[in-house]
Amino acid sequence: MSLLPKIKDEFISKEYWNKMFSMRGAKTLEWHGEYAELCGILHKYIHANEKILMAGCGYSTLSTDLYKDGIQNIINTDISEIVIKQMKEKNRDSCPDMKWLKMDLASFSFKDEEFSCVLDKGTLDTLMTDDSLVVFELINKYLSEINRVLCDGGRYVCISLLQEHTSAYVLSWFPANGWMVRLLKCEVAEQCESEEGKFHFPVFIMICTKCKQMPEFKTILELQIQGETIQVTNPEQIKDTVKDLQKYALLKHTLNLQQIDGRNISVGLEDPTSGNLRFILHVIDCPQKLRKLEFAVFIVPHGREAEWIFGSPAGRDKLAASANASRLVVVHLCRNQTYISLSAIQEELSANIMELKPLQLPPKTKVPFLSVGENLGSRDIRHQGESNFSGPFVIEDISFSKGTKFRRMIFLNNQNVVQSEAKLITVEDKEKIETKELELDHSYLACDYYLAMLGVLGVIKEPSQVLLVGLGGGLLATYIHKYFTNISLTCVEIDPAMVIVAKDWFDFSPDKRLKVEVEDGLLYIRKAAEGNLKFNAIMFDADSKDSSIGLTGPPKAFLELGFLRTVVDCLSEDGILIINLACRDETLKSSILNEVKKVFGSIICQQIPEEVSSILFCRLNRDQYSDDLIGTFERALTSTNNFLKQKQGIEDDIIDIKESMKNISLL
Repeated sequence: MSLLPKIKDEFISKEYWNKMFSMRGAKTLEWHGEYAELCGILHKYIHANEKILMAGCGYSTLSTDLYKDGIQNIINTDISEIVIKQMKEKNRDSCPDMKWLKMDLASFSFKDEEFSCVLDKGTLDTLMTDDSLVVFELINKYLSEINRVLCDGGRYVCISLLQEHTSAYVLSWFPANGWMVRLLKCEVAEQCESEEGKFHFPVFIMICTKCKQMPEFKTILELQIQGETIQVTNPEQIKDTVKDLQKYALLKHTLNLQQIDGRNISVGLEDPTSGNLRFILHVIDCPQKLRKLEFAVFIVPHGREAEWIFGSPAGRDKLAASANASRLVVVHLCRNQTYISLSAIQEELSANIMELKPLQLPPKTKVPFLSVGENLGSRDIRHQGESNFSGPFVIEDISFSKGTKFRRMIFLNNQNVVQSEAKLITVEDKEKIETKELELDHSYLACDYYLAMLGVLGVIKEPSQVLLVGLGGGLLATYIHKYFTNISLTCVEIDPAMVIVAKDWFDFSPDKRLKVEVEDGLLYIRKAAEGNLKFNAIMFDADSKDSSIGLTGPPKAFLELGFLRTVVDCLSEDGILIINLACRDETLKSSILNEVKKVFGSIICQQIPEEVSSILFCRLNRDQYSDDLIGTFERALTSTNNFLKQKQGIEDDIIDIKESMKNISLL
């Protein structure tokens, strides 16, 4: 099965692409392929017993090459009298039966249905200089004349680079007029140029067949890529495929000739039949020093693509360095797809992978395929849903090697981030010895920042009220409820879909110590302040839906000066505000911290290693504690660690005190 590349729009701008087209200059005909590269396709659609019109022949040798191969009933036309005169003279002896006529493409002098084939090599591209109304009117006249002079069942064979405005027009015109359209990509032409290190625009051959007009006739649209024919349902699919193949050609050329260190290059590979993504390839270069492997591939097991080492640019850089590879292609497997084995994936991907190799890689080099052991793992989608706030999401159970299993919630609009993760453990049914069931292990917290946020809760001895804004899968709330039995926890979640998911899939079970309110956290806190409701701790763990700024969470409105002062009104005398601040924009982060410092006199910041999160611990007045704030914080972490160890009945540390203190700063 051929896989079609899908390239993100931001990889190349329209302006840059148009500039590349304009650089063709006087050698335009060379960009459309030589006869040796095209003839394998042309001879399937052009036959010796047909009458053929070569529209806008120019100085192309295509018709004379066909003549020498036995296809001789050809009439060449061009609007230039000089071209016609020179070509007639040049080919008088070698092609004595070929005709050369001066003629306007928008007004042929031929009879209706005189030809069974019209051949166009680059003429359409030459005419279609831009997307202006004047040009469109000219093209409409040209195509209408082709429609007139072709008989039913006749073919318009057009060799084109299909610049965006060209494909947009013609791939709409022909289906709208009842023609069958088959689009082929000339692989040979592109391959010849890429082997020489030159950039070559993909050459497309459109086979447009004039069909006899019949009522309720359904237009047939086909793509033929690497010899495989795929039927599509609408012209937009063909246009999108053309655009992706063009961007992919430029990407391959870039990867062939230069290192792309520092750039995040990703390519999707799509099953053209279903339209679903099958693989996502991330290309990473490590050119700093000579590496043992010049080119390698790493296949990420099912469900692990969201882990930092595989899912983030910085993590993949580290993976490439540890693999000792100058160029590493990291392969993500996609949900709703079946994969048999590592060797089967290697066989399926081999052709696509070799297109991304460095040019200097010797031919027939055996490229190593790496992974985490031989087990691909498995992915079982348990539930799919839709949130009005976050869009579509899935709940899936992931099995890793050695029997480790996790349940995850993933928002499909941001698939590289795990929203919630719980560990699954096998529990034997005492009544049925042979029966084993999977349960959630509520002693497990997936995120390091969760433990950081909990770090000071262990010093709360008296019955306390804690407010958590942002529920998600409810795992942090369930952990607090399970182990901090002196705390009554109120969770506020704006998204009712998340509350249902937390209850149905992550064992979130409200009771008299654990409550949930479906409401905007901003509104809830304002109401709490008006009602003089007090909390010993308020925790912000809500994500931001505004992707236009570099703030992942909480929403910016939670961090504005006026609202922070409202939060203070909801804190008890020695209360604490704990914020999971996830901000990639350092300027914005600095501005936020300045606002927080205007309200809170005592702020400790704990940076989470290899994550974007910083946890802020904010108290109102610095003088209500000793001068040794860092020491006080360390003692709080130690107390919480000992408390949790006792609760869970284990000897190993739950909080790494030494590592935590290395990442602490006083603001």
